Amino acid sequence: MAEAAFQKVETEEQIELVASIAAPIWHATYDGITGVPATNYMIEQFQSIPAIHRQLEQEGYQYYLMLVNGVPAGFVGVVPHREGKLFLSKLYISEPHRGLGIPRAVIEFLKALCKVEGLPSIYLTVNKRNLHAIEVYKHFGFYQIDAVVTDIGNGFVMDDYIMQLDV
Repeated sequence: MAEAAFQKVETEEQIELVASIAAPIWHATYDGITGVPATNYMIEQFQSIPAIHRQLEQEGYQYYLMLVNGVPAGFVGVVPHREGKLFLSKLYISEPHRGLGIPRAVIEFLKALCKVEGLPSIYLTVNKRNLHAIEVYKHFGFYQIDAVVTDIGNGFVMDDYIMQLDV
């Protein structure tokens, strides 16, 4: 398993790095599920530089770069204290860093964050057709608590399961 470090995203350079990491991962993950136009729209709405600024400055998000041997390997976006839990909004690992055990390090990092924040659980939304991610989350003890279809505008919806891990 790779040793992963987590660096809080606070500078413009870090925000730009997250956005640059996000686009290829989102296309690889979602183009086959939602189609390229929906993926492009979601990137603009949720992972562009302005979107990340909005999330950090107005929506209570915290972003963390995942570093493996000092190299950016992906990122995590969370919102503490949403519905009395830790909301895991984003967990994306770049292709060259997959298979190194990073998800385990992320889950341990998030559990520690929950303990610091006094939160009993982590929850997330995952596309119902993202079967690999669903299996990874189940492997780490997440279980389905609900399902939701969310209108994200421009004629697109997110069709997700809501999963939770009690810590």
